[in-house]
Amino acid sequence: MKLIGEHVPLQPKGREHVGVCPFHDDTKPSLSIVTHKGRPFYHCFACGASGDAVGFMMDYHKMTFPETLEALAERAGIELEHAPHDGPPSDPATSKKSLLRATDAASRWYRRRLLEETVGRDARMLLERRGIDDAMSEAFMLGIAPDAWDGLCSRITQLDQHARAGDANAIPFAAFEAASLVKRRNEGNGHYDVFRNRLIFPICDELGRPIAFGARSLSDEDQPKYLNSPESSLFDKSRTLYGLHLARKPIIDAGHAIVVEGYTDAIACHQAGFKNTVATLGTALTAAHARKLQQFCNQVTLLFDGDKAGQKAADRASEIFFDCDIDVKICTLPEGADPDDMLKTDEGRIAFTEALNAATDILEHIVKGFRARFRDSEGVTSRQRTIEQLIDRLATLGLENASGTRKHLVLDSISMITGIPESDLTKSLAQRRRQARAQKTTYDPPSGPGDEMIDEENGTIVEPKDVAIDISPRRMEAERRVLAIFICNPELARNSVDAGEGMMLPATELFPPEHFLDHRHRGLADILIPAIEAGETPAIDQLLLAVEDPSIAMLITELYRYGTAIMDNSEDSATVMMTRLCDDLARTNRLEHFAAEHADPAGSPHDQGLGKRLEMLRMRGSDRTVIPRVERPKKPVNPTPYKAQGQRRGR
Repeated sequence: MKLIGEHVPLQPKGREHVGVCPFHDDTKPSLSIVTHKGRPFYHCFACGASGDAVGFMMDYHKMTFPETLEALAERAGIELEHAPHDGPPSDPATSKKSLLRATDAASRWYRRRLLEETVGRDARMLLERRGIDDAMSEAFMLGIAPDAWDGLCSRITQLDQHARAGDANAIPFAAFEAASLVKRRNEGNGHYDVFRNRLIFPICDELGRPIAFGARSLSDEDQPKYLNSPESSLFDKSRTLYGLHLARKPIIDAGHAIVVEGYTDAIACHQAGFKNTVATLGTALTAAHARKLQQFCNQVTLLFDGDKAGQKAADRASEIFFDCDIDVKICTLPEGADPDDMLKTDEGRIAFTEALNAATDILEHIVKGFRARFRDSEGVTSRQRTIEQLIDRLATLGLENASGTRKHLVLDSISMITGIPESDLTKSLAQRRRQARAQKTTYDPPSGPGDEMIDEENGTIVEPKDVAIDISPRRMEAERRVLAIFICNPELARNSVDAGEGMMLPATELFPPEHFLDHRHRGLADILIPAIEAGETPAIDQLLLAVEDPSIAMLITELYRYGTAIMDNSEDSATVMMTRLCDDLARTNRLEHFAAEHADPAGSPHDQGLGKRLEMLRMRGSDRTVIPRVERPKKPVNPTPYKAQGQRRGR
């Protein structure tokens, strides 16, 4: 209850507590927190959201299972024991926990220096000129690195002395060095501060813990103007977005994220009320950034300056987000303007809001850029090259797989610009896509056996994601249930089950990875089943660490909860339940094979009816008692039935 109460205001109601549900647009308290019925849990009577503390953290913060465990353990003061691994033992002084403590201590030290009357004067004046108020300075934990070579080093030395004296809570010097906050002098005698005479912007993870720092020079003599922490075991700038710990909830609430290019731009947006804003960290947007934002919202607006550099950044971003299942818009500000400057005045706020409202769809942005290049092209050859470059780009980005309406709008726009019929553009796009696919399979072989499929039209190998597979709801559910039990109880997967014709096989052998038709199910089975067959008992955190695809990671957590619910609600023993679920998947597979073998290409009414009956059987489930008898067409009456019957018996 205390955990949820830190995220949602709660009020007592009898022996329970209630609050506004954060998982849907709730206007009255429909979330109930129950603490008196065994293990505490929450449940929303409006949207159905429910679970325990782990489930709440995963759903609310969109965190993975390992991240949730670490966060809850840190909150409770529990040190997790990680599974042993081969190789030399790691140094506790440079562990992730020690690095987090070092960056947190440094952030608090920088913050205190900013508030000092003399030391922080220049930095406070800079913040005042940029229009950043005290509330934003506090929220983003802004600080200052004093103009000294050993300011932080002196403080670290004191902490290190406490560590050497046996203080378990002290932070060793090596942790600060590993976090790149201090460096060893070239002559090897002592250390010096990495950040000096700079305004400090702590970069936090999604839980608000400092993991790195951005530093802006306070003097024109100090170059570069911005200096960032190098990447470490804590900090990966290609996966980190500045301000996400503050913007995550507003992004989830609005279903919309605004992405800007700098620290001060993000802070200015938050101060002006656009709290669903994050910033990149001195690098272009990456696919990891896109996947991260996709967890929280269904719409992203990318904000760029109107200069050439901003246009190039917009073009790169459009390629990154093109394949994401998310609506992306490009907002280009007037040349020479940036959010930090615009949002200082009321007129600027109005202009900024108008620019956001006028943001163009990502495909419209691509077409707009093409129109300008096509207009500036001189001669037939130059224009032909411009068209071919656009077709190549659209084919690479996957326009051929876009919805029919979206694809038509893009090609129709290009047709109007160039005068080329849309049908010709469609053919050219399909041809370029096939060429790109063939080249991709030449240099990117399938990741494992069974992944490759042959395109019979041109003899090339295509990836499974390029082939549409029609999977029945019955088959999807059967696969889900088997994988859910495999995850929750891997030992059961090694039990022998009935494979038909008197054969008994282990469940993993009866259902190898290639048996699963859904691509996410296949991806999970490729990792899970070989591990079980090798005698391992993979825990859910090990599975999550083994996958790179976030959609499969989400599937693992989803199936883990699903499998737990199945086992808790089943009246059968675990073995009987496992056998029943495997039998259901096997029977579904046999029905589908039977339907495929008896399908008539010509589509006769008789076989169409057979297909309908088989689909009905799939939907009814595995209970054979509910399968109706198939009515056969009546035969003409035989005038001599007894004689005919006798003849048949004689034969």
